[in-house]
Amino acid sequence: AATTIQFSETEFDFGKMKQGDQVEHIFKFTNTGNEPLIIEDAKGSCGCTVPSYPKEPIAPGATGEILVKFNSAGKSNNQQKTVTLQSCKDGVWRMQLPK
Repeated sequence: AATTIQFSETEFDFGKMKQGDQVEHIFKFTNTGNEPLIIEDAKGSCGCTVPSYPKEPIAPGATGEILVKFNSAGKSNNQQKTVTLQSCKDGVWRMQLPK
């Protein structure tokens, strides 16, 4: 028995932004495994990238969302940030957020 996750997208480009802009994007996913999916943790690659994730188990076949907020204060030029999700059973998934 395993828990697996499938995202509708794993990258998102916010396009051109001005320094100081704050933007957000929702990544949608489906638990494609046959056991409940429990996300233990979600971390951005820096303090400017903050993910919010469901704390309750996601049933097999059910969907969920990861809200990622990016604050471009103090950031210039192209930025590429990642969000790392950790599950209690099946390891780590990464999503990229190129600016």
